[in-house]
Amino acid sequence: MGCTSLTQQQVSKLLKDISKEYMGTSYKLLTRNCNHFSEDLCKRLTGKTAPGWINRAAKLGTMFPCVIPTEWIEPPDANENGILYIM
Repeated sequence: MGCTSLTQQQVSKLLKDISKEYMGTSYKLLTRNCNHFSEDLCKRLTGKTAPGWINRAAKLGTMFPCVIPTEWIEPPDANENGILYIM
């Protein structure tokens, strides 16, 4: 994606800050996945976005939700301890 002009301290702070925005419970397969995180991080580090094809499957899934199983779209809820139980 390129190089960054940020210092090591600035990159560390950026990673700490962005990790708070992308907590596991905010994950959504089609609208907030690891590719969204990567694109956001690249944008903040370099000012450039990831290539459009990176998240194409998720974009198509939002356009045609009938082809995606419902249980893939919403993550399971965490209990009061933040632990996910998958049955």
